Amino acid sequence: MLKQIIKVLLIGLNIIIAFACGRAVTPQKSNPITIGNYDENLEVVRIKYENKIAVMPTENKGYKEKKTEQMYQFPQQINRKLEIALDSIASRNKNIKYVSGFRIQVYVGNEKKEMEEAKIYLFQNYPELNTYLSYSQPSYKLKVGDFISRLEAEKYYQNIKDRYSLAMIVNDKIEIKILQSK
Repeated sequence: MLKQIIKVLLIGLNIIIAFACGRAVTPQKSNPITIGNYDENLEVVRIKYENKIAVMPTENKGYKEKKTEQMYQFPQQINRKLEIALDSIASRNKNIKYVSGFRIQVYVGNEKKEMEEAKIYLFQNYPELNTYLSYSQPSYKLKVGDFISRLEAEKYYQNIKDRYSLAMIVNDKIEIKILQSK
């Protein structure tokens, strides 16, 4: 009796597994899915613009008869709203002075003399890079560069690492420099 119950359960389990592994029916475009009040057809909520045709009279210089030109007018209200939004974004962006970037940390230690030597080496070999010195008692930190991407920092990092083995690329806030056109 117990064996028969186990057989029936196994057969039932196999049937359930067989139906679970079957292909699901994918919806077709010809058969839109509707669930409750939801409908796949979104034409009802799309904004519809009418192409307004303005007739503009123009005079032909050689003749006194008037021609008409068709000029399409697009919704000016959307353009005004867009200009306002773009102006507000531009004004917010002008106020941003710092951005997340990368610097190469060249020296960290207590010796001021070693820090000064590293700073002189960087000024002589990499004059295009700015150096940043911070002092938190009792240690000095010397960082160099203003890099937006880590890839930019990697270009200088390999050369600096040859001289200063403890150098590393660190995340830091860097100042945005605006190029002024002449």
